[in-house]
Amino acid sequence: MRFLLVASLLAVAASAQAPNDSGLPLEPEQAAFDATYYDLALAVDIDTRTIDGTLLMEARIVQPTAAILLDLDAPLEVTAVEEVAYVVGSGDEVTLPRAFERTGNRLRIRLGRTAQPGEGLRLRIAYGGAPRVAPRPPWDGGFTWTETADGTPWVAVSCQVQGADLWWPVKDHPSDEADSVRVALTVPSELRAISNGVWEGRTDHGDGTATERWFVSTPINNYGVSFGIGPYETVEMEYQSPLGYTATVPFFVVPERVDDARRQMPSLLADLDFLERTFGPYAWRGDGYKILHTPYLGMEHQSLVAYGSTFEDNDYGFDWLHFHELAHEWWANLGSAPDWRDFWVHESFASYSEALRAEDIALRAGGPEAAEAAYLAFMQGKRGNHRNAIPVAPRETRTTQQMYALPDGRSNGDIYVKGAWVLHSLRYLIDDDARFLAAMRSLLYPSAAHEAVTDGRQARWVSTDDVLASFSRAADRDLSGLFEVYLRQPETPRLAVDRDGADLVLRWLVPEAAAGAVFDMPVPVVVGGDERRVAMPGGVGRTPVPEGVEWAVDPNGRILVDLAE
Repeated sequence: MRFLLVASLLAVAASAQAPNDSGLPLEPEQAAFDATYYDLALAVDIDTRTIDGTLLMEARIVQPTAAILLDLDAPLEVTAVEEVAYVVGSGDEVTLPRAFERTGNRLRIRLGRTAQPGEGLRLRIAYGGAPRVAPRPPWDGGFTWTETADGTPWVAVSCQVQGADLWWPVKDHPSDEADSVRVALTVPSELRAISNGVWEGRTDHGDGTATERWFVSTPINNYGVSFGIGPYETVEMEYQSPLGYTATVPFFVVPERVDDARRQMPSLLADLDFLERTFGPYAWRGDGYKILHTPYLGMEHQSLVAYGSTFEDNDYGFDWLHFHELAHEWWANLGSAPDWRDFWVHESFASYSEALRAEDIALRAGGPEAAEAAYLAFMQGKRGNHRNAIPVAPRETRTTQQMYALPDGRSNGDIYVKGAWVLHSLRYLIDDDARFLAAMRSLLYPSAAHEAVTDGRQARWVSTDDVLASFSRAADRDLSGLFEVYLRQPETPRLAVDRDGADLVLRWLVPEAAAGAVFDMPVPVVVGGDERRVAMPGGVGRTPVPEGVEWAVDPNGRILVDLAE
């Protein structure tokens, strides 16, 4: 079970959840329980675009409570709630109706008693209605109802930003992941219904519908539970892991893209090989790895990566969309942020992994110089998209919306690209690729013993403070000042450059919001065609540059800096 108890002092929030937001501070009736298992049976009516669902939730009480609070999008109606208990002595199951009330996107269930710490709780909830239609999936999520090229229904769901309560009752906070999840989808019998984990079978009901059942045996975040419905065909390929195991990887794809999927599969499996070599074992081997063709761009659904891109490699030799979403199996699903204030741990690390992938491909094709050129060019391509409007990693608790959207309505790409540049800068600071990559890997797998685990127990919470500690160990020094400037406040640090006789004098200008932070990032300077590393003790450094010799500060783009005018 993956559960982080958030202090009740952070849980003072309005009783009605803000529309379509995820990860609000936990209220006491949410913090009082740990959801351990969800069993969801969902019938999808494509003609009416409605769903009819039953959820069985198992939970462990961690604080005394007379009620519990779940999230469920307001358009979906709850028709009944029962507690499922057992008769003492006989073990027979008995169901006890429970009173409930809806307020906005919240479902409050009265237990009729004070549930005690350590007690188990089983609730069955019947609900249904017309779920939210996704305005701009996957970022503005919900259901996507569309058709394939021949007019066959094609349905999918995406909910990272708004949360899984868009389509099922859930404790919608990143700090609580169920140990396991079962999903049964009833759909028109001519269609497939694909979900996460291991396929448990299909039942044809003889009435034009069929049910497919899937089981996830490992801890999973709620937005990582998903499905696709359509006339899926299966393209399979054997994956030979660098760790010594073999697995069959299926790509569930609509008919008109089968040939594209077959052509692209070797590239996609090469992504998996690289990520295992770089960051450690694929964690969900018991649940398998699957790729699901979706009518939206993509998402990192655990063991079921959603793919809706172009079935092509980019100029660096890999399919960026598949690679990015697959990288999230490490940076999001294995190492997960316990609060959305640490969202960059998911997105920046996955984005930076793309640069490492570009570097690795170039290394194998052209050697070290080609690898460095590809890596630096890739990072430079991400340099112009920084917003500098809010901190990459604020200290205060945040929701998904607060991290994704800026106050002026623009999207916040800094949790992707600016955070990736912070990692890029830390690599230059540490100046030892083996130590740098080991620091990244240790966030997911602190030891060889952790890498030997395959049943989900290796899943970890990773916060910004964990990242700071890991890279400080790699650098053999305290990096809190650098994190304060780069991540805890929004502005990019500026560098002033002056002449003092035959010397070039460099001085870091720390933003006011980080005043007092020790920021001594070394600076690369090219003098006469040779690159040198200028130490910056106390934020000031100097290097000799004779008159008439050409020089440039960081022309290759190795650190995150703005040059002062």
